Amino acid sequence: MLMRRPTALTIAGIVCAWLLAGCGKPAASSTPASVTASRITTHVVTNVPTSQPDQPKAGEKICFACNGTGTVKCMAPGCVDGMVDCPGPCLKLDRGVWVHLAVAGHPASDVWQKFYQSDGSYRAFNQNHVGHVIVMENGQAVDTGPCRICGGTGKVPCSVCKGTGRVVCPICGGKKFIPVAWTPTNNPWLDSQPDLIRLRDGRILFGAVVNTIGTDVTIKTRDGRWLHVDVTNVAPSSGAIATNAAN
Repeated sequence: MLMRRPTALTIAGIVCAWLLAGCGKPAASSTPASVTASRITTHVVTNVPTSQPDQPKAGEKICFACNGTGTVKCMAPGCVDGMVDCPGPCLKLDRGVWVHLAVAGHPASDVWQKFYQSDGSYRAFNQNHVGHVIVMENGQAVDTGPCRICGGTGKVPCSVCKGTGRVVCPICGGKKFIPVAWTPTNNPWLDSQPDLIRLRDGRILFGAVVNTIGTDVTIKTRDGRWLHVDVTNVAPSSGAIATNAAN
């Protein structure tokens, strides 16, 4: 049987037919149309309205004492970041007499508190025992361990601010805003303080007049400071001081 060698014309015809067979037919895609569409779809995100901060009403302004937060730092006696000294009998660095002692195995920077025993000797405990309770047992000083009240920390939450270190602003009452007319030196809360002392130089003091000799007025402030001011520097609202000075 004779085999004819394909001519160049024949090969060209086959290739042409193969190309024509594919014309007009969409190319096969391994990705479904729905998936493709989801990939090219853009999602338009509308602006979600955010809550706007409170704004003062007409005739109001942001409270100068709390800067519009509604709270101020707790000023209760002894409160530091919401904590105060433990009321229990545990060792505290600000209670008793602490001294430096030369004790073998301890650095010179250690401080010690002495507890005298029934035989006239003493036993000393250093700062590492702060928060522990020292008791006398059979005439001997004994460390009974961490205080049951503070757990050995020496501190407990402040009863005023509940350990938060913040209290409701006394000027605005937590409302964040006050009348425009109120100022740091002229507002109802300030005027209601029974120990308010105004000075002509603009200073505001909270305290009590302890003594008046001639024109010298001795004042003890709320925070324990002692101040001497001339009676002529006392504002008229503190007339009682001027009267005492004259007597």
